[in-house]
Amino acid sequence: MSYLADSLVMLAVAGVVFWWLSGFDADSFGSSSPRVWMRRMLRCGFSLGLLGLACWLRWEYKVHGQPMAGYLFVPVTMPLALIWCGCLSQLGGNLFNAMVDPDDDRSFHPRSEIKKLDLLGRLVREGKKSQAIRLCHELKKEGEVSAAALDLVLSRLGVETGAAPTTKPLAQAHRLQLQGDFTGARDLFKTMLAADARNLEAAMGLMRLYARDLHQPENARALLRTLEKKGQTPRDHLDFARRSMEDWIHPKPKEPAAQPPSGSVEELLANGFIGTAVETLEEKVEADPGNFQLVLRLAEVHAVYASNPPAAERIVKQMEGRFTPEQCREAAQRLRACQLKTLKPF
Repeated sequence: MSYLADSLVMLAVAGVVFWWLSGFDADSFGSSSPRVWMRRMLRCGFSLGLLGLACWLRWEYKVHGQPMAGYLFVPVTMPLALIWCGCLSQLGGNLFNAMVDPDDDRSFHPRSEIKKLDLLGRLVREGKKSQAIRLCHELKKEGEVSAAALDLVLSRLGVETGAAPTTKPLAQAHRLQLQGDFTGARDLFKTMLAADARNLEAAMGLMRLYARDLHQPENARALLRTLEKKGQTPRDHLDFARRSMEDWIHPKPKEPAAQPPSGSVEELLANGFIGTAVETLEEKVEADPGNFQLVLRLAEVHAVYASNPPAAERIVKQMEGRFTPEQCREAAQRLRACQLKTLKPF
């Protein structure tokens, strides 16, 4: 009688474990459809039947001494490994993923990096040096913005960053030119040409500086004639300088960039303005973070149109805790379908 009670307790515990483990089926993970429930019940029922048969065979072998029962015990229990190998592998994969890549439960703020960089640019333009330096150090600690770009901003603000300085005179001249120090760039170009009259990069840079930035076309043309007389400059470089001279002296006005349509997100996507569509959806999500359809649409656009599955996965993960479990499962299923390219746009 005690063996029967022990067997019933073991079957009850096994039923609970089987039902919990069946939820990790890779084909139905996160779904609650009737088909999935029926699949789980059949799996658990068949497993309990095999386990009950194994208990009976063990009782026959132990109590009545039937050797055949001992022989049948192993082939009866072996199918359990085949039935549950998929669920066990899915469970192991989830545990390993939780160790190497845990879920990010931080709050999600669309375009936060862009907003911080815009704020940094505004502080620099307004001359708020101390605030800009403090923001640069904060962004370097967060690690979300390029450290090289922040070091460049800090160096322009007069802060020593410990980065290796640029020692090439040509790079220094271009940097002075970008900073608007045309006189310093001109002197540096002349110094390089005085040291090496065959320095083509310095000659072309000085010629372009004269024509475009210093508005001294006569000096640019004089330098070009000097290079022609020396005969040390390749002909293709001289031809390029002649063709570019008028463009440097009289630059053509830039054509206005194509403006995205002011319609809906669907119209933006249809016309190929993927970035504008993403920004529009992010602004809507930021204004209404509790709108499940907007967040789901943003994840789909990242996965299907922008070819950015990591961003879509991050958005779906951030939905946990903000929406119901059913909505989170639906979002996970839609994302999986998007990755398999079987989901039609909704």
